[in-house]
Amino acid sequence: MEAVVLTTVCFLLSILPPTCIQYLTFRPILLEPQKTRVRRSYLVIFLIEMILFMAIFQFGWLEFRFLSYKKLLMSYWIPYFLAFSLLSRPYAYQNLFVAGMQGICTTTLHALAMNLVLLFVPRSAFLAYLPVHLVLYTAFYILMAPLLLAFFDRIFLKYRSLPLLAFWKYCAWLPILLSMYSGFLSLKDGPLAQDYFLPRIFHALSGIFIALIIYMGTKLIAQQVDLQRRNHLLAAQMNALSNYTSLLQDAQKRMSIFRHDSRHQLRLLSELIGQNNDKAALTFLKNIDLELSQTQLQQWTQNQAINTAITPGLEGMKQDGVSVMADLPFPLSLPFEIALGDILAKAIAVSAQAFQVLPKDQRLLIIGTTPIHGGLLVFIKHAVSPDIPDDKNDLLQEEPYAHFVPDLNRFSRIYEATFRYDLHDHLVSLYLTIPYQT
Repeated sequence: MEAVVLTTVCFLLSILPPTCIQYLTFRPILLEPQKTRVRRSYLVIFLIEMILFMAIFQFGWLEFRFLSYKKLLMSYWIPYFLAFSLLSRPYAYQNLFVAGMQGICTTTLHALAMNLVLLFVPRSAFLAYLPVHLVLYTAFYILMAPLLLAFFDRIFLKYRSLPLLAFWKYCAWLPILLSMYSGFLSLKDGPLAQDYFLPRIFHALSGIFIALIIYMGTKLIAQQVDLQRRNHLLAAQMNALSNYTSLLQDAQKRMSIFRHDSRHQLRLLSELIGQNNDKAALTFLKNIDLELSQTQLQQWTQNQAINTAITPGLEGMKQDGVSVMADLPFPLSLPFEIALGDILAKAIAVSAQAFQVLPKDQRLLIIGTTPIHGGLLVFIKHAVSPDIPDDKNDLLQEEPYAHFVPDLNRFSRIYEATFRYDLHDHLVSLYLTIPYQT
């Protein structure tokens, strides 16, 4: 009885490292509620399996021999996989891939540990030393855990291949099917590591080649996606520069006209002063100052990339009579300044579309940014019709917002940002939070 309990406890301990890796792989991308539910479900499953496995041998449902533990090893992971897939459905195929790669690793490490134990004990007495084998296997797995986590981090997070559902939908099945094939072949009593030594080597090599293929494949896909993103940003920057250049040319034309009229204006001003008409002279000076201000472009922010992107939209709003309130103390340089400038320009364009149904005296735009702990908070607010209630829930499903939300989702995914839209006091507010460390 003591041997059964000791062996089962060692077996339960041996399944903890793969289970932890299954969770740690996806922890960086799960939301806090999902993390909590996954942890709780894993704990419940582990406690149920602990009680069930003890009962299996206590009541004689399975005979106490090595083959029984092999069957448990083949099936224990299924509840964990199903629980995670139900709680995080978008990552079900990636989770299946992780389970398959861990299956290959498990088979290889079991074979390695078994061959080491069989160097010191006879094959017929292996069951008595099964706890030693399981402890040795667990130690090997813990040593391999950092390498596995680094590999999964590269293919899922560094190269951002998680959204590629079509890719994982087919790739996920290869390692799990290979693991199941090898597992069913080993469903015989007794240690088979020596008999299957060469097949186990080829099995391990196949896992290594699968890892290399997936690694290089996701890296290439990430490079192509990044190249397309850079091309998109370059096109957006060129478009912003083109619009900004057009504004500069218009400002230069207005300056030329102002210079041409300046002599005539100065003569009129001199006559008004000579006539002691101070009130008319002051009014005339204010008009000259207004004309002069219209020949210059406002500097909205010190960050030149963002300023170039947002100036055409904001200047166009000013010309349309929109009241613009801006406070944009962006740093002089940001690693995501071109992408942020593009997204802000699109947000301004969305606001301009919303203003088309508003009278000019009700058009208000507020844009600003403020540093927060660990990042930047950017907000854009614009007035909407008083007829739109504050409890309107389907705002983002309507134009012009529905067309803009995919761009926000893409920006958030790439730069790990978060955003939300609010409708309050007849103001639609976009809050964009971007992680950033100076």
